[in-house]
Amino acid sequence: IDTNIAIGKSTTQSSTTPGWDSYKAVDSNKRPYSDSDSCIHTVAENDPWWSVDLGQVTPIDRVVIYNRQDRVTEHRINPFNVHIGSNVNVHENDKCGEDHIIARGQAAVTVYCGGMEGRYVGIRLPGNRILNLCEVEV
Repeated sequence: IDTNIAIGKSTTQSSTTPGWDSYKAVDSNKRPYSDSDSCIHTVAENDPWWSVDLGQVTPIDRVVIYNRQDRVTEHRINPFNVHIGSNVNVHENDKCGEDHIIARGQAAVTVYCGGMEGRYVGIRLPGNRILNLCEVEV
């Protein structure tokens, strides 16, 4: 992405493991390991999510998600959904595509959203899971 409009924007997530705060997904640090202080982490819960507030309704062409690469955690994100819309509640917004996955060993995946409009971009995992990711570019 040429310019990541999400950098430094307000973020939130469904829960937080201490030290793994939501803002770390838009701090421009893409290092994918637990010792890099650059990833977010929820607790195990139903349908965990992370969201960024872009501040205004914006057309979204694509979202790039950087996965955590620690061997024991890289599978946690699969499958995931990307939600875009104007509702602060992630699950209330439309999904960009269906279920997405990041292949084992793959650092990031680009999800193409075709200009969907929204103020909020969210990542949500279906089911009782833990959400880990290291950067989101919009």
